[in-house]
Amino acid sequence: MRVWTWQEFTRQPSREGLAATVGVFDGLHLGHQALIETVKREGPLCPCVITFQENPKKVLHPSSYRGSLLTTGQKLSAIQAEGIEYCVLIDFSDNFATLAGREFLAALYNANVRFVAVGENFLFGYRLDTDAARLEVLSGELGMRSCIVKNVMYRGHPVSSSRVRHAVLEGRFREASEMLGRPYQIIARREGTPGGHGELFVPEDDLLLPPDGEYGVFVKDGETVEQTEASVVQRHIVLGLRMRSERIRLAFVDKATQEKENLVWL
Repeated sequence: MRVWTWQEFTRQPSREGLAATVGVFDGLHLGHQALIETVKREGPLCPCVITFQENPKKVLHPSSYRGSLLTTGQKLSAIQAEGIEYCVLIDFSDNFATLAGREFLAALYNANVRFVAVGENFLFGYRLDTDAARLEVLSGELGMRSCIVKNVMYRGHPVSSSRVRHAVLEGRFREASEMLGRPYQIIARREGTPGGHGELFVPEDDLLLPPDGEYGVFVKDGETVEQTEASVVQRHIVLGLRMRSERIRLAFVDKATQEKENLVWL
């Protein structure tokens, strides 16, 4: 998968026509996957995902931001695994934050985007000046086709990153897993050895952790996957297993519904 920065994307447009979907894609849950499937069906246009290096909520409202569901590396890996050929990674700087919705869509058109898909609840542009319905009007004026993809529903409400985040924060991993289409997982790096038995790890970047407590997890250490218990204590993870690697992956699972052989790792 080719990854552009926003500057590269707008200064050196693709020679191929693109079908793009736009969003934060935190978690790459079932709703995001529906958007990706929509642009993949628009051949001969090449499927493209336009997303952000950092969640805009983290940039604009850092004090209330609770944490990310994926690192940037995990997100790119997941997007590539979905069969996307091109990805644009936006640095949500002050300059980009002041771009009006019409200006943003014009930039997409100039970069050879000829189809754009967004979700029903999508809002974008300076001070959120453009919603999904307005996007349909503006894209038509520019000569782009567009599609508003219906929400994927779960237990009567749309699947969203916020709902996944709430489920993780309340330790409801079965619900998080069903909305994501895979177990909730994090990457953690070694911090040291705490007193007593076990090893100490911390989540990479600002990855979201459940509340302090004991949880059943699968741990991927290199190519080895083991089931164990993990203690979450003040943004630290204590594991009783001895790890070989400096970076490991942990999947928080509902033991009754998840088997090691069926895990999808990012």
